[in-house]
Amino acid sequence: MSGQTDNNNVLEHNKQLVSQFIELTWNQGRFNLAKNLVCRDFKYHASMVNLTLEYDQAAAIIANVRDAMQDFEVSVEEIVAEGDKVVTQSSFCGTLTKPMFGFQPGPNLVTFSAVSFWQIRKGHVRSLSTLLDTAEMMRQMEHEGNDFKIDVAAVMA
Repeated sequence: MSGQTDNNNVLEHNKQLVSQFIELTWNQGRFNLAKNLVCRDFKYHASMVNLTLEYDQAAAIIANVRDAMQDFEVSVEEIVAEGDKVVTQSSFCGTLTKPMFGFQPGPNLVTFSAVSFWQIRKGHVRSLSTLLDTAEMMRQMEHEGNDFKIDVAAVMA
């Protein structure tokens, strides 16, 4: 019974770690604090960017999104943990007030979903891979049918 309790405690800790990372980065922009939650060899892959990024590069992209979207917020809809893995289903929402990744500002609140796969090592986030519903984002931002490209170098400059 004790082994099961220990395992449940680890799984709960992993879910809390992921929730804290999302809150500190996406919702608050407190990147220096969040850096304490990741491994030194942290890697982030987002389908929207199609690159694997280190922490500082990922923080620059997140900061760019936060800067471009007024009232931006990420809400975790579901979180599941198994072993050293955590999966989150989240909603991203906000109003685009500055150009971002080829999208132009508009008056409407934009909401789209993401599923993220997290790997935890020794109480820290080792890696994160996020699949964004870019089709829904493009539909809401009236970008359908247009080429969608992100100049990562420009974002991180």
